[in-house]
Amino acid sequence: MPAEPDKDVADTDVADKGAADKGAADRRSPATVLLALLASSCLVLAVGCLYLWHQSVHDRAVERAREDARAAAQSEAKDLLSYNFRTLDYDLNKAKSEMTPDMAKSFTDYWQIFRPSVLKSQTQALTQVQVTGVTDATPTRVEVVLFVKMISVNAAHKEPQVDTSWPRLQMKKVGKRWLIDGPRMTTPPPASSTPATPVPSPSAKPSGKASGKPSAKP
Repeated sequence: MPAEPDKDVADTDVADKGAADKGAADRRSPATVLLALLASSCLVLAVGCLYLWHQSVHDRAVERAREDARAAAQSEAKDLLSYNFRTLDYDLNKAKSEMTPDMAKSFTDYWQIFRPSVLKSQTQALTQVQVTGVTDATPTRVEVVLFVKMISVNAAHKEPQVDTSWPRLQMKKVGKRWLIDGPRMTTPPPASSTPATPVPSPSAKPSGKASGKPSAKP
C-alpha cells in the first residue's frame, strides 16, 4: 500500500508558495504606485492645459469683439444721430437696419413724436464721431462710449448749431453683424424753434480721471 504524503511537508510547500507570491506583489507595489501617480499628474496637466486653452480662446474672442463692435458703433452712430428732413424716411430706415428689433421699435416710437417738429422746422443734422472707447465687453455684447459732435441747421437758424455729447451704445452681435441694442430712445423734449438732435438716453460726461476714463482712440 503506497505511503500517504506527509501533511506537514505539503503545508510547508503551500506556505512557501504564498510567501513567494506576496514577495512578488511587494516588489511590484512601488512601480504600481509610480504609474498611478504619473497617470494622475498627466490628468491634472491635461485639465490645466484645457482650461488655459479655453481661457485663451475666450480672451481672443473678447478682444476681437471689442475691436469689431467699436468699429461698428462708430459707423452706426452716424446713421443713428444724423438725418435730413428731405430724406427722413430713407435716413430712419437706414438707421433701423443697423439695430436689433427691440431697439428699432424704440427708435420708431421715438420718431413718431419727434418727426413733426423736424419736418416743420426743416432740420438737418450731421453727426461726427470724434473718439470711441470700450467700457465693457464679452464675446457677444459690448458697451461703447463715444464723443460726438452734432451739427444742425434749420429754417429758423441758418448758421450751424454745434452740440457735443458722450452717448453710450450697447452693441449686440447678431450672426456676423454688430447691431445697436441700446440704450432705448427716450421721449424728446417739447418741440421748439430749434429742436434738439435726438440722442439716446443721456449719460454723464466722463470726469477725465485716470481711473474712470475708458480706453479710447480716434
